Amino acid sequence: MANDDIARPNQPAARTAFWEGVHNDKDVDGVSWWQSVPGLSLGLVDKAELGLDEPIIDVGAGWSTLMDHLLERGYRDLSAVDLSVTALNTVRDRLGPAGADVTLTVADVLDLRMGREYALWHDRAVYHFLTEPGERADYLASLERSLRPGGWLVVATFGPDGPTTCSGLPIVRYTHAELADQFPGYRLVDTAGEDHLTPWGTSQQFTALLLQRPLS
Repeated sequence: MANDDIARPNQPAARTAFWEGVHNDKDVDGVSWWQSVPGLSLGLVDKAELGLDEPIIDVGAGWSTLMDHLLERGYRDLSAVDLSVTALNTVRDRLGPAGADVTLTVADVLDLRMGREYALWHDRAVYHFLTEPGERADYLASLERSLRPGGWLVVATFGPDGPTTCSGLPIVRYTHAELADQFPGYRLVDTAGEDHLTPWGTSQQFTALLLQRPLS
């Protein structure tokens, strides 16, 4: 659970400044969550069996290569959201002309208003930073605005044996059952996990789920 002794950026401007600082101060492979191939995420996205024109959004995308790999698989309606313009500019430069149609948006996931609905919402490591009930309620409100009825949710957090902090911030660790309970009414379709190896060789346990939003 959270360590209250660690200061947390609780307001939107503070969150933006914090994550902009993280991405300005480190190289792409200098953050613990970096992975060249997001195999855990891709495996769960595959199980949703979406059509290639179905819209997918990746929240808290950072420097993730998920967009790169989804483009390679032929998906054509892709969006990534992050608080850091630096992170998204890095993604844009990396994708190059192939990613010209990928929508990259600087926005706060706790008040996300994209003006459209998506077939799949992907979150590899935002949710475990939400240590307060109000933050989790705001996240769920953004999810409800953004994910269409019958849409798919891929969400991953640190597992019960994972780290207790990330980037100096406290996090909440979840078992599969505990994480599924955070999304009442959603149908649990599949569970997954991995021991992610950081760029400096330490292991981080991740818990991941594929859930489906009810049709009504």
